Amino acid sequence: MNLPYKPTLEKKFLEKYLGANYYKKKYDRFMWWRSYTPRKPALSRNHPLRDRILNGDYDIGPYTFEIQLAQHKMNEKWIECRGYEDTYREATQIDKARIKRLKEDRDKDEANKLLELKKAFIFDLRMTKEQYDKEVTNFRGKDLITFYYRMEDKYGKYNRRLKPVPKFS
Repeated sequence: MNLPYKPTLEKKFLEKYLGANYYKKKYDRFMWWRSYTPRKPALSRNHPLRDRILNGDYDIGPYTFEIQLAQHKMNEKWIECRGYEDTYREATQIDKARIKRLKEDRDKDEANKLLELKKAFIFDLRMTKEQYDKEVTNFRGKDLITFYYRMEDKYGKYNRRLKPVPKFS
């Protein structure tokens, strides 16, 4: 059968992955299109970059997976409607709006994470913006923590204190 959407991941995998790595959210009338939230809260900027990377603060968000899950649901509705366009269009209006908002959230989230990551590398390691851009485009490793360790070895870290030392008089 010719389905309207072609998600790259299977529905069982998506449900298992989202269930293992994210909490299922209760209905929220202000963000009704989101169904999952991360299990671990993000660390503050006062924590070292390495700890934030290991915590998963810069990992991919649930949006891409939720989009594919919604596409699976729309394919199921296509099969239920047996190809009747009007019935299918009515049944999938909410799903289409949900996918649109999830894509907007995904794009915004990824852009923010990349910008914050760049700032964090420049702040924590002795590298410039140009060096960061060059290294990021040339890196062929498998994950972010490997990139962090390689840049730490290559450029070194700043020795900054997180809290000021109290003065005694």
